[in-house]
Amino acid sequence: MYLGCKSFMKINFQPFFNLMGTALLGLVLISCGEKEKDNPLFGNWYGFEQDSTYYELYINDTLIVLNHESIGPIGYDYFVQDNILIVSNAAGMERVWQMTAVEDDYFTLIDSLETITYFKIDLAQDFFKSIQDSLSYVEFQEGFTFRYLEKKGENVP
Repeated sequence: MYLGCKSFMKINFQPFFNLMGTALLGLVLISCGEKEKDNPLFGNWYGFEQDSTYYELYINDTLIVLNHESIGPIGYDYFVQDNILIVSNAAGMERVWQMTAVEDDYFTLIDSLETITYFKIDLAQDFFKSIQDSLSYVEFQEGFTFRYLEKKGENVP
């Protein structure tokens, strides 16, 4: 049976496109949610060196940024496989850590030199977004300095 152009134009494609749009949106939302679940280190953390110096880590899907009062923010590439964290930088430094505890609010790393526990910190401003704007970055660093002084026990304004 031949369908002319007028008959073809009467076919309602809207349910098909609505279904495809819903499926595509669902797929995007699921894949976005998976990334954070697959990476338990994702987020903002703080810890203390052996001499009690406070510092913070900001972790996204490919980069760990260590923010330390005396050396500032430094970026490291990283890779996680099972319970092993491998951290490296462009200068050729590489360090391999065993992750012994990974919870929602803390994680612990061990290597041959030290054991460090990091604790989740909720920040009003995200480091990775702040570096896109110089004013936001200055505000972010001021927040870090405030937290550093507070953890050090000094009076903060």
